[in-house]
Amino acid sequence: MRSDVKPEKVVLAVAKAAEACFTRGDWLEFGYETGFADEVRNHPRLLRSLDWSDDDYSGHVLDMMEGILRPPGRKTRRGPYAITDTGISADNFAVAEKMLDLPKWLAKNEPRLHSEIYDGQELDAGVDELQAAASSLGLQDVDVHAARIRKGLRDDPAQAIGSSKELLETVLKAVLGLHGNGPETKKDVVQLTKEVGVRLGLDPGGVRGSESGAEQRRRMLGSLAQLVFNTAELRNAGYGTGHGLSRGPSLDIATARLAVSAAVAAATFYIEAYAAHQRSRP
Repeated sequence: MRSDVKPEKVVLAVAKAAEACFTRGDWLEFGYETGFADEVRNHPRLLRSLDWSDDDYSGHVLDMMEGILRPPGRKTRRGPYAITDTGISADNFAVAEKMLDLPKWLAKNEPRLHSEIYDGQELDAGVDELQAAASSLGLQDVDVHAARIRKGLRDDPAQAIGSSKELLETVLKAVLGLHGNGPETKKDVVQLTKEVGVRLGLDPGGVRGSESGAEQRRRMLGSLAQLVFNTAELRNAGYGTGHGLSRGPSLDIATARLAVSAAVAAATFYIEAYAAHQRSRP
């Protein structure tokens, strides 16, 4: 589940799947697994409307899911609820997710809800790793760009692209010890990438040809550098914020996610390579 999804969307998605899939036995099992067996059995209309295929069944399902996934703070036989940042009970959602095979059901039957609840989880994990790596080196500025990327990719792809380019510049300058906004920091991404490669011994031309896998590593590092350049060029072409264009071009979400994910991966790589380089110094 995405960290920024609205709780109402989660309740709606689970309710739709439960309405389509749950039998009476499933409801009772779900109640026992979540600590809401009494509420399920004693609901005045839920199981009755299911048995009789009444028109009001969907409303009762939604009502029950609201109470189970967004509990009122009481303790159950399993102890206090673990509440996610979205306000959803993590344990109860996990039970529903497993019983309903929720990602698969939503992808097939409710693709819009699937996108709102699950899309971008891989990116979130990547940003988490980026922030953890940056934190270990005291690169606090990375958190600002990470927050903008998380929000931008959902609501404003252009902001996410612009923040990705700024993220790369921040990381590359930090590796080179270029802080502030003095004249020595006025270098473009291409120049910064080349200097970082030399500083860390990562430049493709510096890989010793006698090493095992040297050619493959040389190509990979060359591709990494090109990836960084392309992210900057995408932003400079007007697909990212930072130029104040009127009626600028828009980028589809799939391409934006690819560019942002690549930038996050590259930034994480440079941070970790820098950490390894620092540890290897005498």
